[in-house]
This record gives sequence, structure tokens and C-alpha cells, in this order.
Amino acid sequence: MTETVRGRPTHIIWLIPAVIIILDQATKWAVVASMELYQSVPVFGDWFRLTYILNPGGAFGVRWGNQAFYFVAALLVIAWIIWHLWRHAAAWHLSNWALALILGGAIGNLIDRVIIGQVIDFVDVEFPNIRIPAFDFGVISHPGVLMDRWPTFNVADSAVTVGVIILIVTLFYDPVLRRRHARAVASPAHEGPSGIEAAPQSN
Repeated sequence: MTETVRGRPTHIIWLIPAVIIILDQATKWAVVASMELYQSVPVFGDWFRLTYILNPGGAFGVRWGNQAFYFVAALLVIAWIIWHLWRHAAAWHLSNWALALILGGAIGNLIDRVIIGQVIDFVDVEFPNIRIPAFDFGVISHPGVLMDRWPTFNVADSAVTVGVIILIVTLFYDPVLRRRHARAVASPAHEGPSGIEAAPQSN
């Protein structure tokens, strides 16, 4: 029988990555089927465009090693999140919802790397000019760039970004964790393990 929290089934947490994967792959398929590589189609002028590119690296063009690194890193992240959610899916924490978003995004982009060796990106939005200087720290390098547009991304990237932001927020605020902490603090320190005050010992 499925365990529930507040009357809601724990399997809802698994619907989040499933929906993200379907949306991510469906939108990528639509782009590949209807656009040429590097083609850019204005949607709201230059502010928002659909630009079909293939991204062999990570976010912002940062190269963290080769394709094997991305593949192994994604597998490790996915495996850990699945293990964590499998054990704690019944916990109604914001962190679990955040991890579900990250899981869906990680699997969506991993599918691309397995099939074509690169990630399909297509969401292209304007952004205030930002200059990122070149750097090279061995396994981490960047050629440097003047950004007048946000790096092209996809649905999976959006899910991962939102999930990471929520995860950071939960470090400072999680209603469920705060309520549990408040109850623990309010409980008398001299209560026994069953919540019954321990009897004083006689000399």
C-alpha cells in the first residue's frame, strides 16, 4: 500500500521528473524536426528566439573535462537522487520537490548525450551585457565571452535551475523541517523515549 503524507500519495513525487522528461524530449524533437541546425526563428523579436544548437559542454560553455565526465557525473547525480527519493518520498519537504525537478532535467539531458553525444538547446533570450573573462584551471576552462544573450538552454536546463534554486532556499526555509524542529524544541528535555516524563530516581 502506498504511504501517504497529508492524504497525498508519495507516487506524485515521481510524476514530476516523468512530466519534465516528456516535455523536454517532445520540445527537442519538435525543434529537430522543424528547424535546421543553427537556424534562429524570432518569436518576440530579438528578445526571445528559438535557436537550434548542439551543446557538447555544460552551462555557459564551461568545459568540465570530456563527454565521459558529463556522462558519469549525470549517472551519479541521477542514482543518488533516485536513492534519496526512494527512501524519503513520503517526506513532504521542499527539498524533495527540488530534487525531483533536478532528476527530470538530468535524465532529459542525459538522453541527448546517450543518443547524439551532445545536448539539444533551443531557448534563446536577450540578456544585459556581461563579460566573462577567459580562465583555465586544468579540467575547468572557459574561452571568455561577452554575453549579450543568455546561453541557449532547454526545458531540462530550466528544471535543473529551478530545482537548484529551490534546494538553496530549503537550506534556510522548509516549512516541514521548521515545524518538526519547533516540536522538538517545545518537547520537555526530561521526557522519556515514549513521551512520558521519567520518574525521579530515589537515593
